[in-house]
Formats: sequence, C-alpha cells, structure tokens
Amino acid sequence: MHVYKVYNQNCIEGMRDNVESNSVDLIFTDPPYGIDGDKLDAHYNRDESNVVPGYVEVPLETYGQFSMDWITQCARVLRPGGSMYIVSGYTNLHHILNALHSTDLTEVNHIIAEYSFGVSTTKKYVSSHYHVLFWSKPPAKKQQRTFNTNAYYADSKDSYHDRLTVQKMPRSHKPGQIKNKNQLSEDFIEKFIMYSSNRGDIVMDPFCGGFTTARTALRYGRQFVGFEQNTNAYDTFLPTLATVESKDDPVVVSPDPVELAKRVKMREGWKRDRAKKKAELNSDLFTEN
Repeated sequence: MHVYKVYNQNCIEGMRDNVESNSVDLIFTDPPYGIDGDKLDAHYNRDESNVVPGYVEVPLETYGQFSMDWITQCARVLRPGGSMYIVSGYTNLHHILNALHSTDLTEVNHIIAEYSFGVSTTKKYVSSHYHVLFWSKPPAKKQQRTFNTNAYYADSKDSYHDRLTVQKMPRSHKPGQIKNKNQLSEDFIEKFIMYSSNRGDIVMDPFCGGFTTARTALRYGRQFVGFEQNTNAYDTFLPTLATVESKDDPVVVSPDPVELAKRVKMREGWKRDRAKKKAELNSDLFTEN
C-alpha cells in the first residue's frame, strides 16, 4: 500500500503548517524558473495543446525572496544527513544558490543534465542543459548521508559513468500525453531517488507539477509528501498515484566473472607500471652526477 500526502496549496505555507522539522529523508524538486513560459512557448513554437493549464509562474522581481522562503523551509524539514536535489535553469540560478548558502546545508555536487532537444539560435550558443544542485544537511551523531553507490551495479567501478556530474536527460513524455508545463522524465528522477534514499524513507517534492517525483518514489517503496498550487495539475495528476505499480529497487548487475578477472589483471599491471616509474624517477632524482 502506497503512503503519500499531497496538498493543494503554496508549498511555503504548506511546509510550515504540515511538515515537522527534521522529518524528511530526501527532497527532489524542479521549482518554477521565474521566466515567462507563455512567451517562450510562442518563441520556440511549442505545442501546448496537451499541457495542463494554470501553471503558476513566479515574477522575476520576487524570485529572490521566493527562493529564500521555500529553501529555508526545506532546510528546516530535512533531517540531519538528508539530501536535497534542486533542478534549475541558468536564468535565476544565482537566487537559488544565494538561498542555499544562507542555510546550514552543504554542497555535495553540482550536476549538469544535458538534453538533446535544445532550441536553435542564431546569435548565441544553444542552451541544452539544466543544473541539478545536490546539497545535504550535515549529519547528526550516528546519522549518515545516504548514498547507495551500488544502487545499479554490484561493482562501483561499473557505476562510474552512471555517477558522473554530467548526465544525459531523456525526453520526459510521449506525443499526445497529458503533461505539466515543465515535466522531467521519471527515468531521470529514479536515479537520484535510488542513490539518495532507501525503501520506507520519506521523499518530498514542494513543486509536484506532473507528479513524476511522487510516482517514482511510490513505485520503489518510498513514502511521499508534496505540494502543488495549480488546482488543475493537482486534480489531473493526483489520481495517478493510486494506480502506481510497485517495483523492487533496480536489480544490481554483477560484472561478468571473466571480464572482472581481466579488469583486475589490468589494474594490477597499471599499479606495477606506476610503481616502476616512481622508482625510476626517485632513482634519477637522487643519482649524483
């Protein structure tokens, strides 16, 4: 049985009134970007026929205070050792960073999520990435930050490319599918939930939008709490949570034994070569002329 609670209200007031301090294990969210989405749709010739109406944008002149208010609440509700991922464009990234630096949270990684559907431009470079800010609340005594290095692979060496700070972002929806104005792929979100939470943990999204974070968290046995101010989006996507099919965490893929043996042999060879070169260098340094 899925455990979740989603509120149809402003997340700043909602977190203040409904979420206890130090109670959330993981926050993953994609907040409003503080840009005029309707003008961008016309400029980029986007088809908005399948987009749920009523998207609530934040005026540029209030974006700094808005970022400070919701991030302050997130820092309060996040447990010691808990993690937060914020997805942002570059336009108002400085406001989000300023807000983060005003809290007691600490930076873990700054991830670049590259997508292949950028808009063609003639007077500047094509913007084709998002920023994913990975921050954490300093752990209290006997508490640690969750990071499941082997969430997908038995051998951490195999997960090396999966954990690079430049990531590929898949498309988020299929043609004709009802969506929120700005909606991330569940495949993309899954990775961060697997790495930074465990089954039974509480995952929160202050800006539910198309409820992709909620569905992904519930699918893998996490509890969920969230907020969505747009009543149209709330009424459209909330019912999808009741039909989420449960799945086990992704199966850990063990490397092929033969391939693993080859890899071990190669590593041993590299170590011997490095040791030999180091010895030769030391010999040259201390040889009298």
